[in-house]
Amino acid sequence: MAADATVFDLGWLTRATVVRVELDVMANVRLMTETNLAAYKKRIAYRMIGGVATQRPFDITVPLDGHWYVAVDTEGLNARRFRAEITIVA
Repeated sequence: MAADATVFDLGWLTRATVVRVELDVMANVRLMTETNLAAYKKRIAYRMIGGVATQRPFDITVPLDGHWYVAVDTEGLNARRFRAEITIVA
């Protein structure tokens, strides 16, 4: 896992729920299941939804019912510090 990563436990979300991420700098935003989060932390292959948040706010739609996490980091980007706020929109 990126040293500067922050992980948010979103709990159980239903399909089509929108997760809004507000950032103060450009950052990587990754929506993942627990299994994929564990792989991300170990730096092995994982699946995620999201990417580099170049727009604000950055919205991600949950693809399936389940327990979800968002990891935010600046790995590979110029910023080192960031502030992130997560809101469940619908």
